[in-house]
Amino acid sequence: MSGQRRRTPGRDRVHVSPGRNRQVKLRCTDEEFIALAEAARLAGLTVSGYAAEAALAAARGVEAPSIAPVRAALVEVMAARSQVRRFAINVNQAVAALHATGQPPEWLAGAVAVTSRAVARLDDVAADLAAATRRPVRRGRPVTGTPGLTGEGHS
Repeated sequence: MSGQRRRTPGRDRVHVSPGRNRQVKLRCTDEEFIALAEAARLAGLTVSGYAAEAALAAARGVEAPSIAPVRAALVEVMAARSQVRRFAINVNQAVAALHATGQPPEWLAGAVAVTSRAVARLDDVAADLAAATRRPVRRGRPVTGTPGLTGEGHS
């Protein structure tokens, strides 16, 4: 690496300008630090960034950084994935009917519409997940190239 400092996993919290001019030091046991580091990793923050966000949340009486939104999005992704799998079965059935009769089945247009909505929702949830983890996403195509969420095959 050409003189660039490599960062550890996790991201800083939102920066403000002009910068923060006060510093708070935090001491903890090894066990407390391990718990704090794991919570920070799950929230996508550095340990100090997570500690600052958690402390500010407590002071303001609001919820601390959490992975709850990511878990909710995961439930939606799993549901959308099931719908897309069902569509794959429908496509196979439609192809078989087309080969047998030479005509597409009458239900095919409805299945395509349902699938288009499921894929659009999957795109939305992927964007929400990306925002929650602070990773940039192009519509339907994560920048990180996440397997299974490439968005290929639809417009």
